[in-house]
Amino acid sequence: MKNIRLLTLFTAILSIILATGCKKDDNPGSGQNAPEFKSKTVTVPDAMQQSNSPGAQMAVSYINMMNAMSSYENMMRPPGKTIPVHFKDGENTYTWVVNDNSGSYTVTMVVSETVEKIVWDMYITGTMDGHDLTDFLFIHAFQKKDESGSDFLVYDTETGNEYMDISWNVMGDGATGYDFVVFQETSLKLIINADGSGSIEAKEWENGTFVLTYRATWDASGHGEYWEYDNGQQTDHGTW
Repeated sequence: MKNIRLLTLFTAILSIILATGCKKDDNPGSGQNAPEFKSKTVTVPDAMQQSNSPGAQMAVSYINMMNAMSSYENMMRPPGKTIPVHFKDGENTYTWVVNDNSGSYTVTMVVSETVEKIVWDMYITGTMDGHDLTDFLFIHAFQKKDESGSDFLVYDTETGNEYMDISWNVMGDGATGYDFVVFQETSLKLIINADGSGSIEAKEWENGTFVLTYRATWDASGHGEYWEYDNGQQTDHGTW
């Protein structure tokens, strides 16, 4: 069984950092002038949340980790007094300054629209997480106007490579599919059905590829079944 306490601690610390780490020079407002990107998080069924089964708690920890990562969207909300600079039809640019424990940087966020979706591109200039950046594309996101899906991509300030991607899409049967990837680390795939039942697959990066390590399914009440794997071989199985 993987270290559930480590996953839970990681989720808790991340939630605190993302809630308090982005301190703007202005008092935060509602960001009314800018369209808000809104994540679609997963609700954990009661029976799964309350279960003492290590397999159930592993599923809860993975889901909570994915939900906590969605807090990155708070960084895309400009202070309430921020006025957009209008360049052309369907596109506005917002700029504000952030001072936090890692340094000071200017955010330039370009919001554009098409018939089908809204797109956010967030650029950083200054010192962030100890890195000196110039017009660095930190976040690229889009949301479909019919609320059928979105994608949220974060880039690594150290390497410039893709760091994390969260996406979801409503499928034809009414279920919602979620994909969460921390590149070269973890990959989660979830399906949440209309009645609240669902499934999850977790993969870890090993020897240059993602390898299945855990999967689970549950019914609408949250009772379910799980499997764990190591090097492609099943190592544990149970129900809750």
